[in-house]
Amino acid sequence: MLHHVDHGGGGPAIVLLHAFPLDSTMFDDLVPLLHDTMRVVTIDLPGLGRSSVPAVEPTMDAVAAGVLDVLDVLAIGDSVVLGVSTGGYAALRLADLAPERVSALVLGSTTPHRIEPDVPDERRAVADEVERTGSTAPVADSADAGLGATAHRERPDLVDRLRRTIDAADPAGVAWMARAIAGRADTAHVLHSFPRPVVLLFGSEDGATPPARGQEMADLRGELPTSLYVLATTGHLTALEAPEEVAAVLSELLPELG
Repeated sequence: MLHHVDHGGGGPAIVLLHAFPLDSTMFDDLVPLLHDTMRVVTIDLPGLGRSSVPAVEPTMDAVAAGVLDVLDVLAIGDSVVLGVSTGGYAALRLADLAPERVSALVLGSTTPHRIEPDVPDERRAVADEVERTGSTAPVADSADAGLGATAHRERPDLVDRLRRTIDAADPAGVAWMARAIAGRADTAHVLHSFPRPVVLLFGSEDGATPPARGQEMADLRGELPTSLYVLATTGHLTALEAPEEVAAVLSELLPELG
C-alpha cells in the first residue's frame, strides 16, 4: 500500500500526486488552503517518500494501480486528481484505467507524450546511474531545475527544501520510478477523450514544460471542458511555488463538480 495521508476536509475529494524525485511533502503549503472546501488526500508515489519500493515491474500502470488501492481503502468513489509533472503521467494513466474514478483532472507542468523532460532512454540511464552509485546524486539537480527564476531569487528556502527531500530519498525507489517513467505509454488519446473537466496548470518560467505545451494539450481537448492557466513567476513546480494561486484555480473548478 502506498503511503498516504487523508487530511479530511469538506467537499469533494482531491488526490495530490507529486513530481519526481520528490514526495508528497511538496504539497505541504497547498493542503491547508484546500482543507475548507475539499477532502484532501496526499500520496507518496512508489519508492518515494514513505512508500516502499514495489516488488513488481516498474510501470505507470503499477503506479496508477497503487493510487486506486488507496482510493479503495479510503472508500473514495471518485475524486479530482491533481498531478504535477510525473504525477500528471500517473493521473492520465489513472483516467485511462478507471475513468469513472476521476471526476476531474488537474494537470500541472506535464505532457501526455514520451518527450522531454523525461525522454525514456535518458530516464533509464538515470536509473542505471542511481543504482550504480547507490546515491540520489544523479537527480540532485532536480532541486534547482524544478524552480523558476523568481523562486530562486526570492525563495531560496524552497531549493534547500527540495534538496533535503532528494537527499533523503531511497536510491532504489528513485531508480524504480525512473524506470516506470521511461516505460510510460503515450496518453494523448486519454486527454483527447476524457469527458470530464480538465484543468491545465503551467508556469511562465518553466523551461522543461513551457506554457506552449499547455496550449498543445488544450488544443488536443477540442470542445471538451478544459481550462488553461499560465501562472506568472512560477517554474515547473507550480503547486509548490504558488500554492495560493493553485488553490484559487481549484476553487473555480468546484462548481463544475456539481
